[in-house]
Amino acid sequence: MLTYKKKLDKKQLQIKVVQSFEELNFHADKWNQLAFEAPQQLPMSSIAWVSSYFEYYLESDESWACLFAYDGDELVGVMPLVIKSRRLFGFKFALLGTHRSAQTCSIDLLTKQGQEDIVIPFLINAAIEYCPYQVGIIFDRLPENSPTISVLEKLSGFTLTKELDSVGAFLRIKDNFAEYRGSLSGNFRSNLNKAAKKLHKLPDVKFSFLNQNKAKTEYLTQLIEVEAKSWKKDAGTAITDSPTAVTFYQSLTQRLSNAGFLEWQILEAEGKIIAINLAVRLKRLILIWKLAYDPAYSKCSPGSMLLEEAIKLACESEDIDEINLMTDHSWYDNWKMEKRPYYNLKLYSHKPIPFIFGYLTTSTYQILRSYKYKLLSLSRKIFSFSQ
Repeated sequence: MLTYKKKLDKKQLQIKVVQSFEELNFHADKWNQLAFEAPQQLPMSSIAWVSSYFEYYLESDESWACLFAYDGDELVGVMPLVIKSRRLFGFKFALLGTHRSAQTCSIDLLTKQGQEDIVIPFLINAAIEYCPYQVGIIFDRLPENSPTISVLEKLSGFTLTKELDSVGAFLRIKDNFAEYRGSLSGNFRSNLNKAAKKLHKLPDVKFSFLNQNKAKTEYLTQLIEVEAKSWKKDAGTAITDSPTAVTFYQSLTQRLSNAGFLEWQILEAEGKIIAINLAVRLKRLILIWKLAYDPAYSKCSPGSMLLEEAIKLACESEDIDEINLMTDHSWYDNWKMEKRPYYNLKLYSHKPIPFIFGYLTTSTYQILRSYKYKLLSLSRKIFSFSQ
């Protein structure tokens, strides 16, 4: 265990570095509490998601470590790290980061609210002490409302680069569902009404929203089966197309269930599931991560019917502020969803190794790359003129 200490209100902060799943689980309950209450409400930063990512999606040149910041017995910060080995000019270095995979699009630092300005720099410095031959720290796809961004932007002794990665759709929940539905376009409301009439002509129509102790991992099989009937199978993006994805989701749903975060949103008709969503519940948020519907029932728009019911229940609830879909698709606009920017950040220490081999090397590469495209463009123009 690496020990790194700093005074905080006459107390000592201490870092514990963990590199085994057995030790990781020792911190599970306290980690889950931080994820549950974090202002950015990012389920991918939970131990359930991070553990499953570490287990199934690291590459051959990557290892992992988790840094835990404690104030006495209280967990006040978590920094999951992927350590990627790199060789530059014959020297071996490491690139640190909260990298992502196709199944894990955003992992952030977690801190106790109100202590971000102290705990985040403390974690950053501890990571550098733990891995002194690093050439930088990458933070992939952090949401605009992440405290990590605001702290890193004013961190002294470092150079920070920040680039827009993408946007993700979310719906700000209102108290009055009828008012929200009335704000949708007349054409879309008409389509929803027609679909609802067709749906309720079917026998045994039933909506189910299963969470906490009712959210069992057995419904993953149903999700995989329904998803495999859809366009995702033809596109090669269905869970069943990847054995790694199957085992990842088996692990993830079990861990989310154990934490009490898992929710299944289900629409049944004619005795079978025709739409199902894998969702995650945190303190004020529902993340709808995987959506699947049976295309044989497309005339009654089962996916839209299930989403509409989910929005209605959230509006009727007093403890949900947001439904988040993380990604961006054109059909989200029908529901009048807002868009949240996500950013990629790279942090370079002003110490010689990371600054020279990290920031300067990256900057030089970007400059050369820009000149390459300018030269290619110029050569095309010359060739076109000569013709």
